[in-house]
Amino acid sequence: MEKCYKGRALKPMKQNPSKKGSIERGSTNRKRRLDGQRSSSTRRSKRHENRNTKEKQNSATILSWLIDSQIVPESATIYYTGATTQAGFKKGTLERNGILCTCCHCIFTIRDFHVHAGGKVCDDPYEAIGIDRIRGDGSITPLSQFMETALRNRNEPEHHGIKHIPTKGFGDDVYDDACILCADGGNLICCEECSSTFHVKCLGMKVVPDEPYYCAYCACKICGMPVIKRDSSSLSCSLCEKQYHVKCSNESLTIDVNRFPRAFCDKSCRKVHEKLESKIGMKRELQDGLSWTLLHRFDKEYGSYEVMASKRLECYSKLAVSFRLLTACFEPIKDRHTRINMIRNVVYNCGSHYQRINFSSFFTGILEKGDEIIAVATIRIHGTNLAEIPFIATAERHRNKGMCGKLLNGIEHDLRDFGVSTMVIPSSSETIRVWNEKYGFQLLSERTKKQIMKLNTLMFHDCIRMQKTVTGYPNSFDRSL
Repeated sequence: MEKCYKGRALKPMKQNPSKKGSIERGSTNRKRRLDGQRSSSTRRSKRHENRNTKEKQNSATILSWLIDSQIVPESATIYYTGATTQAGFKKGTLERNGILCTCCHCIFTIRDFHVHAGGKVCDDPYEAIGIDRIRGDGSITPLSQFMETALRNRNEPEHHGIKHIPTKGFGDDVYDDACILCADGGNLICCEECSSTFHVKCLGMKVVPDEPYYCAYCACKICGMPVIKRDSSSLSCSLCEKQYHVKCSNESLTIDVNRFPRAFCDKSCRKVHEKLESKIGMKRELQDGLSWTLLHRFDKEYGSYEVMASKRLECYSKLAVSFRLLTACFEPIKDRHTRINMIRNVVYNCGSHYQRINFSSFFTGILEKGDEIIAVATIRIHGTNLAEIPFIATAERHRNKGMCGKLLNGIEHDLRDFGVSTMVIPSSSETIRVWNEKYGFQLLSERTKKQIMKLNTLMFHDCIRMQKTVTGYPNSFDRSL
């Protein structure tokens, strides 16, 4: 890597015309050559695409996902195995939108059929309800086993895990090829400690600094001095992911033999994290038979939350359904530099050694009616000051019914409970008026823009950021962010 300034200050664009995906340099009119593919960090809706009628009518349910994955056949016979009557097990027929009970000819959700057949509300319905004749030996296989099979099917395991993306550079160049703030390439300032890079303009600077540069994630959040990650005297906050010196914080490391250690830079991050943890997988009832739930992967690899195996299985399955819904609503979105699937990595909160595409702190919020997922949003909380929502979508057959607003209301209610003051979304130029008039979002204030310079937020090339103050909180920001 060419070093044009003191330390590792600047990463210039490298000229390699023969390499696919490289950037032509030496001209003011730079061209990206992406083999004829659309700019990958662009977010576009599929709202106006013509799709077949069957796809439009399919419900976004776990049962529909199992059928489409060819794990179980549609119209298979379902049995409740928890109790028997003189006639044997209670049974029904598997439908995409629920279970059609044989005795009363009503369609039930999985949990309601479980209770209707005599099960207890606290029991796991996915273990007590099963399908026969799948193995060919007449035995009844519980739904939970089919869900586990579906999660292992095809490329599903590839959705999980830390993404170690190879650099496009040469030799000792281990830096990201795109600015962490705008996701574009060019002449980039390199962080002295991590692989993150930045445009001078995106940082609000006029010139490249002569001294080594440390990004906001490699400087102590409290004192502002550089943090050496290999030094045991510093920790990373489990919520906001900012580094801090142990001596600068009054918070102690939380150690539980049953959980991964957690560290917090201050009491506010600890409070938000604890409340988030208590709400993962918990269905909250709303009006009109609707409910909303926060989902998150529970992998020990990330030090995530310890939960029952049944709860983890249901959460993972709903994440798979949520991913299907989002991909049906948006055109494919790939990072133009690393080529990763952005929607997939955000929904499955995949990590990365590149801070820009490290999505391990994302959560997925879903709006449900019965077993059907109606709307999906992805959320990342940056301390008590700001939460970003880069993706939000409603299933096609439920659009124009106020479902997006209901999901946003649920998210805002939780953010208010967490003490988070502001929501930020990316909007296309065509939908700014809708977000403003219908949902109360405004264009970013100058103060918010300055705060975002210190955060790792997801942004798209064709979008404009908007913000909304969470009801009940003033539009104020922590200057130590």
